Amino acid sequence: MICEKCKGKMNWSIEGATQGWRCPMCGWNIITTYIEDIDRDETEYSLYIKNVTEVDAEKIKFVAKTANVNFVIAKQMLEKREACILKAKAPKIKLVITKLQELGIDFNVNPSFNY
Repeated sequence: MICEKCKGKMNWSIEGATQGWRCPMCGWNIITTYIEDIDRDETEYSLYIKNVTEVDAEKIKFVAKTANVNFVIAKQMLEKREACILKAKAPKIKLVITKLQELGIDFNVNPSFNY
């Protein structure tokens, strides 16, 4: 695309919540709102922890906070073969998945989670 002001070559970019054409020479631009797919997803996902072999205090605290339960219930959830710890939209599920991976906790998301 060619800049209407200086006739320079414009670049396509996505920055934060905007996307569009920007001219690196004069700064002229054509932009619009950009919302990532994960933020537009209206699906409610269920996140399950499963097959936890080592239960420790850090895992118990995380599951307790995520599932909004006390430590005793969180420990029992970790000891089960599979337990649902969260029902939420995609952005929240993704945050929790990141922490589960750091803690080495295996998980499953229903329906299939593509983010």
